[in-house]
Amino acid sequence: MASSTQNTSVSNDDLENLYHIVLTTSHIQKDPNSVIEKVRIAGTYRTPEAAKAVAHSCLFDAGYEREWFSQYVVDPAALESHKIHQRMGLVVFAVASDGTTFRISISTTPNTGHLTTDNEDGRIATDLYYVVQTNVKYANGDEGQDRDVNIEGLFTTYDKARAFAPSVLLSEEDGITKASFAEYDEAGDKEVDCGFGENVIIHAVGINGENYLISVIKGQTAESIRLVEASVRIS
Repeated sequence: MASSTQNTSVSNDDLENLYHIVLTTSHIQKDPNSVIEKVRIAGTYRTPEAAKAVAHSCLFDAGYEREWFSQYVVDPAALESHKIHQRMGLVVFAVASDGTTFRISISTTPNTGHLTTDNEDGRIATDLYYVVQTNVKYANGDEGQDRDVNIEGLFTTYDKARAFAPSVLLSEEDGITKASFAEYDEAGDKEVDCGFGENVIIHAVGINGENYLISVIKGQTAESIRLVEASVRIS
């Protein structure tokens, strides 16, 4: 599904990029559905070097310890050789002893908002809201699903991100409407999800059966992720 990857028009082909840490967690054993995947954005950085360093420390900053993982893969060649879905930008692949799978990827988008930072680590310190598209294809049931997660827009307010979200799938200019999909569900004005997962405000099914999830996700700090993960482990 073609969609915009920016929230303002771009006239300069050499516009600087931003680098986002995307943390996905799937097959969560404590989740009654078992296959729910959660997507978090653990920061946005001005350089790929800074983003890669944070990606490698992300799980440990979140309170995990190396011995808790039955698999912990960071070598690019090893990542490529694994039968891992969602390889785009993948930096870390880890599996906890309870079967929970963690993928940490770096997603790159143009810095259309000309965001800057004085932080030595290159992190954009302001609150950010991300419009994220997840494409899900099913091959052989849930175990055969293939997911691609892409950041389609970056905004400094939730309302702007929410207003942009429908344009990821719909395009009046191209004649793509809600009726173009076999199914199309969208959260109401005062709702934060449409019943297909946390922060998922749009769920659509293409005519070939591919599922599209559009989410609006607020960026998190390592500390906030650590606190959430600690509460999950305790519960």
